[in-house]
Amino acid sequence: MAPVSQPTASTTALLTEHFEYPPIALLDDIINAVNNILYKCTSAIEAFLQTQPPCANIPDEEIEVGTAKLETLLEGAVDRNFDRFELYVLRNVLAVPDDVADGWMRLSHHRNIDYSASHEHLDIRLLNLRKTLQASYHVNEKLRDETRHNRQLISLLKKYQATLSFLQNTSGIAPMDETVRFLVSQAAEIQRKFGNLLRLESSSALLVRHSSGTSGIDVKISEREVYIEKMTAMILGTKDRENMIDIDAERKSGADVENSKRAADIVSN
Repeated sequence: MAPVSQPTASTTALLTEHFEYPPIALLDDIINAVNNILYKCTSAIEAFLQTQPPCANIPDEEIEVGTAKLETLLEGAVDRNFDRFELYVLRNVLAVPDDVADGWMRLSHHRNIDYSASHEHLDIRLLNLRKTLQASYHVNEKLRDETRHNRQLISLLKKYQATLSFLQNTSGIAPMDETVRFLVSQAAEIQRKFGNLLRLESSSALLVRHSSGTSGIDVKISEREVYIEKMTAMILGTKDRENMIDIDAERKSGADVENSKRAADIVSN
């Protein structure tokens, strides 16, 4: 195959689409790499001349001027030789003959393209692609929101972890599985008793309102209420025995008064 005399716009576009960068960019990178090596060399030469005898006695200005002239000569040599290199590569390496590029060369991402499709069919496909893109955008937004929520949840769990760090010392807890099951059962029992206390509190408030509305009427306390009060005190851990004694005394005094009335009725009869 004869070398190509000059790259055309079609071949350049074809190579750019295939490499995903223009061919001249590759050559520019090569030339820039060579120039970087050149500048490192001139800097090293200048540093060597300023520190090593007998050049150490030469003024720094003369050394700088000399290295600048050397750098200019090297740059000219690099430019001349790499201009030839650039022309050779563009014409013989990174080149495609026009008779091959025009209609005979197809890239991998150009395969299976149906050029006979109608405009209506293409419009439908574009609409579907837009819908898919919008759906992907909404999914990404939801994922970002979920990520923010998970980060907040993780920070909260870290705070809880610091609070419950004492549970890591489980040397005195054995066996662990039975202990955990016992704690779960006790927690359920505490929750049940707490619900009973809430219902008892509401009924006690209702009893207080009823008592305040019936002033002058002696309301007797039954044994069931005494038992509930005792259990409430035991659950809450207060163990207020004085209140329990007063309640028992009131119950006993009420029973004694009732027994005295019955005895008086029997004597009178």
